[in-house]
Amino acid sequence: MTHEEKVNYMKIAAGIAGYGFDKKGLDMLVSMYDLVLEKKGETDLHSIVKVECVVEEREKERVEAKKLKEKSDSTS
Repeated sequence: MTHEEKVNYMKIAAGIAGYGFDKKGLDMLVSMYDLVLEKKGETDLHSIVKVECVVEEREKERVEAKKLKEKSDSTS
């Protein structure tokens, strides 16, 4: 399952449970959960910060892609 699929399923599960998160929040939750599973609960601060940076970068890319799409749509 891709990371994006996991984020989408987490959105559904959170909604069913009555919790609402933005895309970045869901991405962070799924990414941290994957890290905890990978490290079997023995994660460290360095790994956590690394994951946070990756999520921040993906969010920047999402925002930029959205801006480009909006710009493209408005010129069409």
